[in-house]
Amino acid sequence: MMLGLSESGSKKVLTSRGGANAPLARATSAVSSLVMLGFIAAFAVIVPERASAIPSFARQTGQPCAACHTAFPELTPFGRRFKLGGYVLGGGDSKIPPVAAMILPTFTHTNAAQDTPPAPGTQTNNNIVLQQASLFYGGQIYGNLGAFMQATYDRASGQFFLDNTDIRYTDTFKLFGQDTIIGVTVNNTPTVQDVWNTTTAWGYPEVGATLAPQFAPPGTMLEGNFAGKVIGAGVYAFWNDMLYLELSGYQTMSPKMLTTLGEPDAATSDGIRGIAPYWRLAIEPTWGEHSFMIGTFGMAADIYPGRQMTFGVNHLTDIGVDAQYQYNGDMNSLTIKATNIFEQQQLGSSFLQMNSSNSTNSLRSFKLSASWVYDHTYSASAGFFDVAGSADMNLYGVANGGNSLTNSPNGQGLVFDLAFLPFSHGGPSFWPWANARIGVSYTHYLKLYGGVANFDGAGHNASDNNTTFVYAWIAF
Repeated sequence: MMLGLSESGSKKVLTSRGGANAPLARATSAVSSLVMLGFIAAFAVIVPERASAIPSFARQTGQPCAACHTAFPELTPFGRRFKLGGYVLGGGDSKIPPVAAMILPTFTHTNAAQDTPPAPGTQTNNNIVLQQASLFYGGQIYGNLGAFMQATYDRASGQFFLDNTDIRYTDTFKLFGQDTIIGVTVNNTPTVQDVWNTTTAWGYPEVGATLAPQFAPPGTMLEGNFAGKVIGAGVYAFWNDMLYLELSGYQTMSPKMLTTLGEPDAATSDGIRGIAPYWRLAIEPTWGEHSFMIGTFGMAADIYPGRQMTFGVNHLTDIGVDAQYQYNGDMNSLTIKATNIFEQQQLGSSFLQMNSSNSTNSLRSFKLSASWVYDHTYSASAGFFDVAGSADMNLYGVANGGNSLTNSPNGQGLVFDLAFLPFSHGGPSFWPWANARIGVSYTHYLKLYGGVANFDGAGHNASDNNTTFVYAWIAF
């Protein structure tokens, strides 16, 4: 899983569990039941063989990790097309089932100690833990059916749960005289199916601390609020190796199903009424070693906050615009990414419950990052995030248990990462498919909840949450 920037996002690394703070919810329908049955059937087919990530893809294709990734999990044009093709491309001669594992030992230090330990058995600062361990199924199931599935133990929550999952069936047709990939995806996290590293599930920073920070800006609905808590199904087309179009729908799983899958807070998580539509449009012209993508994506949902149906619903609409430039040379690669998500919140339910002071709010989340990789072995990256939105006393104010003296969600910060990837061109002789990313990242908070110093009236400064994170992300 990889870490997002909001308080509620405790999961993220070979995933995209990102954090998000927004009022939300759900119910059931005949259509959603059919979607869930299809997902469970596919899951039943997959489980006996188990799971895999990057190493299993390398074994299946016979390609080194550097073919699909600049610095994993960031994808190259080849990696994006492998995923769009349903994870079924062959070429390798390995007879090992498409399973893999990952561990993430870490050290986390914050500028000031947290008020309380972030998880049982941890300290208020300077924690050395095995932050995450995951099992993967990654590759072809049969014919044109393939999957990426992740089951994760997360140290922060103490839970073992079904993490990022994306099951696909694809085929290729001629459309207006051009080759077109047509696919069906069933997944459990909005944007986990996306192939560009601009959306939430696989966006920057790709890895971060789950035991810090103590405070973080709120996020939009698409920034992890429903990660792992929904069933989604959709169709997509990739035309002429350039134009991508997708339409999907999501329904939250029942508390019983979420508990079965290991998700925490199953009974009190937000629920979606009916089906929430998700859309994605992107165009990616590629010339030589250069590629450029510009696109839009979004989701609209009627939400029962905390699954409380008595007071009606909140209606949230997220509209994102994003762009990515990538240069992939023999020795150097450069990727520049920008994402801006605009969220409109109609908070009928929250307003009636006095959990928001306004009946309508807005929230914007902007991210910009650049990464340079030398020989697929050394990586340096930097990013900027900016969250801004409507002031709301009951949502954000300290008078109602929030974190802001000014009733503001606004926050800004910088993220830096240096990493060494020793096995991108091939692992050690005894296990040539192994991969590793060993790095250090630093997050610097410029503003939190509308303030720099004493933003919550309890003496907390934005800089107190500055986080140094040392990690060894090992896949085998």
